Amino acid sequence: MIATMAEFSAILADIQARRAAEVRCMFTPHLSAKVNDAALVEALVTGLPMAQGVQHRIIRSRGRGAVLTAKVRYRDAVRMLTGDELSADEAAALEAARDIVADLLPLDAEERFSRLYDWVCWNIRYVHTAPGKKGYERLVGAAGVLLEGQANCQGFADVMYLLCGLCSIACEYRISRGERRLHVWNTVFLGGVWREVDASKGARLTIA
Repeated sequence: MIATMAEFSAILADIQARRAAEVRCMFTPHLSAKVNDAALVEALVTGLPMAQGVQHRIIRSRGRGAVLTAKVRYRDAVRMLTGDELSADEAAALEAARDIVADLLPLDAEERFSRLYDWVCWNIRYVHTAPGKKGYERLVGAAGVLLEGQANCQGFADVMYLLCGLCSIACEYRISRGERRLHVWNTVFLGGVWREVDASKGARLTIA
């Protein structure tokens, strides 16, 4: 039985290490109220670099806290970097991504990232489409974005994650949840510090 959020975080880290697709946890009554917060659960899981999202179901158990079953989905950018079970579109997009970064690899990290960021901002068009609308799935993953040349904020973050990975630049996801919208961007590790990077915003400024 899990008694602290630190223990829960350790289990989530183990999910990432094992590439597990599902985890089932039981929490103490003290923590069950916190764990019942869907936003908290999703924030913890999407905080893992490899995780795209989480589908979770909480079953209350009288006197024993709460039982959580979480199913984790992994981003296509992760599969493309690792070469795991690629679809035809993912394989084609990975080849395109390798072509994009090929000329950048001899450069130092700062210049490598600067040119990579500029390429994304100038070559990917920002499109805001709500979930469930036609074409949405092609805007949210690195594969669809590289093949179609357009993305929403999540798609930009996925492309940055993939291209930075191919350039040996550490990159992670950042997520914020407002009352009416979700926003996704990246942080990259350059010059010994983590820097915030929002390529979707950069692309909109480029158009302006």
